[in-house]
Amino acid sequence: MEQQNDNTQTAKTAILNTVANCISLVVGMIMIPIVTRVLSTEQMGIANTFISTRNTVVIIITCSVYAYVHKAMIEFKDEKKSYIFSIIVFSILAVVISFCISLIFKEKLMKLLSLDNFLYYWLFISCLGFALYSIADYYCIFQNKYYIVAMIVLSVGPISQFLSVGLSYVLENDKYIGRVIGLDFVYLLVAVCLIVWMFVGRKPKFKTKYVKTTLAFTIPIIPHLLSQMVLTQCDLVMISYFCGSSKSGIYSMGHTVGFLALTVMSQIMASWSPWVYRRMEDKEFKTIFDNSKLIVLVGAFISIGLLTISTELIKIFLTDVYSPCIYIVPTLVVAMFFQFIYIFVYDFQFFNKKAKSIAASSIVAAIFNLITNYIFIPKFGFLAAGFTTLASYFVLLMINYFFTVRIGINKVYDIKQLFAWTIVVGVYALICVKLKNEFIVRYIMFIGFSLVLLKIKSRDLIRLLKNFK
Repeated sequence: MEQQNDNTQTAKTAILNTVANCISLVVGMIMIPIVTRVLSTEQMGIANTFISTRNTVVIIITCSVYAYVHKAMIEFKDEKKSYIFSIIVFSILAVVISFCISLIFKEKLMKLLSLDNFLYYWLFISCLGFALYSIADYYCIFQNKYYIVAMIVLSVGPISQFLSVGLSYVLENDKYIGRVIGLDFVYLLVAVCLIVWMFVGRKPKFKTKYVKTTLAFTIPIIPHLLSQMVLTQCDLVMISYFCGSSKSGIYSMGHTVGFLALTVMSQIMASWSPWVYRRMEDKEFKTIFDNSKLIVLVGAFISIGLLTISTELIKIFLTDVYSPCIYIVPTLVVAMFFQFIYIFVYDFQFFNKKAKSIAASSIVAAIFNLITNYIFIPKFGFLAAGFTTLASYFVLLMINYFFTVRIGINKVYDIKQLFAWTIVVGVYALICVKLKNEFIVRYIMFIGFSLVLLKIKSRDLIRLLKNFK
C-alpha cells in the first residue's frame, strides 16, 4: 500500500511537472521571436555566455552540495529539515568567502570570464540564488510536492521570460543585463522563500556531519559536473572564440530549440530518479525494470516529435539570420536523447556511490569534446559543434555503460531497449533532415509512428493513468 501511494504521488509529480514544463516551453517558443528582435545576436551571446559561466562557477564555489539532496533524503530521512538547513548555511558561507577572496583577483577574473563590472558582482548573487533554488527544487521533487514543483516550473519559465524581455526594454543600453536579471529573478525568489521556510515551525539545527557526508560525495564528483558543463557549454564558448559572438548567438538559439525535448524529459526524470532511489533502497529492481520501458518510450516520442516540427519552429519563430539552426537542431536533439539515456545509467552509479567512475567517464567525454571542437570548428565552422556534441554524448554513454555493466545494471534496466531507441531516434533525425522541405510527409510519418506506439503501449498508458488517479 505504501509503495502504491508512492507510485501515485510520483506519477502526479511527473505528470504535473511535465505539463507545467510544456506550458513553459510553449511560452518560451512564443517569446523567442520577441527576444531575438529585442536583443542582437551579440547581446544574446553575452547573456548566454554569462549563464554558462554561472552554471560552472556555482559548482566550484558550493561544491555542488545541492546534487546530493535526493540521496540525503533517504540517508537522513528523519532529519530532513536540519539537513537542508545545514547545506543552506554551507552554501551561503561558501559564496560569501569566495566573493571576498575573488576581490583580490577581480581584474584577472573579469578578463578570464568575459565579465563587465556589473556582471562580476551579479555572478555571486546569481550563484547563491541558483544553489538555494536547486536545493528547494530537489527537496520538493523528492517529497512529491507536485503543486509547488509545478508553480516553480511555471515561474522559472513564463515569468522569467516576460521579466527578462521587459527589463531588456527598460535597460536600453545594456539589454543583456536585463536578460540576465530577468532569468535569475525566480531563482532568487525561491531562494528567499526557502530561507523563510527554514524558520517556520520547529527550528532546524546546523550539523557538520551533514556537510561532511555531502562533501565526501560531491567533491569527488565535481570533475563530472564540470565536465558536464563543458559538454553542454563548451561549444558556445569555442564558437565565440573562433567565430565571434554573433555566430555564438545563432548557435545558442539552435541550442535552445534542440534542448526543448531534454527540458521536458529532464523534468520527467526529476521525479523518476528519486523514485528509483527509493525502489533500489528496497531492492525492488523488477519494478524499475518494467516501468523504465515506458519512460524511455515517452522520451523517444518527445524527441521524435521535436524532430518532426523543428524546421517549422525555426522558420516561424526565428528571423532569417537564424536559418542555420535548421541543420543544428536535429543533431542536438539526438545528442540530448543520448543524454536522456545516460541519466538512467548515471542514477544507477549515483545510488551505488560510484563517484570516481562517474567523474572519470565525464572527464574523458569532456576532453574528447574540447579536442574535437578545437579541430573541427575552425575547419568547418560553427555548425560542426552540433556533431562534436553528439559524438561526445555517445562517448559518455558508452563509457558509463562499460562501468555499470560490471555492477549489475542489466538487472535494473532493459539495456537492449535503451540502445534500440537511440538507433530509432538517430535514423528518424536523418530522415527529417532529408525531408526538411517536405513538411506534409514528415507529419504523416509522425502520425503513423504515433498510432503504432499507441496501439502497442495502450495498456501501459492506461496503467499510468490509473496510478495518477
